[in-house]
Amino acid sequence: MSDFEKILLTVSRLSDAERGELIRHLRRSGEPPFPTDAVEEPQAAYEPMRYLTREEFFDLQERSSIDYEYVNGIIRAVTGPTVAHALVTTNIYRIVDARLRQGMCKALWGVDLSLTLDNDEIVYKPDLYVSCDRSLWNERWIPNPKFVVEVLSPATQRVDRGEKLMNYSRTPSVEEYVIASQARAELEIFRRSSSWRPEVVSGSGAIAELRSLDISIALADVYEGVTFKSRQPHADL
Repeated sequence: MSDFEKILLTVSRLSDAERGELIRHLRRSGEPPFPTDAVEEPQAAYEPMRYLTREEFFDLQERSSIDYEYVNGIIRAVTGPTVAHALVTTNIYRIVDARLRQGMCKALWGVDLSLTLDNDEIVYKPDLYVSCDRSLWNERWIPNPKFVVEVLSPATQRVDRGEKLMNYSRTPSVEEYVIASQARAELEIFRRSSSWRPEVVSGSGAIAELRSLDISIALADVYEGVTFKSRQPHADL
């Protein structure tokens, strides 16, 4: 995780009072609270930032045609998937769901994950996850994923590898987190049992072990139907 990502994560975890003090400190030091090329207008022209409660966020979601995620009162829009992204998600779901269908665990997508981590309130929309204890499920969200998959995209890769890896590792129910590339046949697997050190499984002939689910999955099946573009320099999706 870069220093900038660490700063963003730290700021997202501050209370309203702490954020206000940070802004006041930056103003006293002569630095703006965020970079801008705009001409500064009188402070009276602006209203204070409005932080949503989690319930307000869920109410907003029900009225909105746009999907959002939520971190400590701040929302961010979720971009739509590419064809490759949708194929990878669908393929993993199909394989995992078929293996879990007779048990207590359920593979899900489209339903929010609502996480309470110490003082942090977070709502994510993973591409796919598995939850096993249905007694904790809410009609609008689920708090206890066991296994989570995020498919990388240019807009989300920093969050997926930084903020989300950190927060999934802080979630007691999560045993395994998988980041799937859509640019090549490759999975990065992070496990609680391995202290979240990544295991990279790459190549269409490779087999990945989803140990939290006791499932072996062929990357040829994960990437079935996906056409890869010629690799661009520095591309790591």
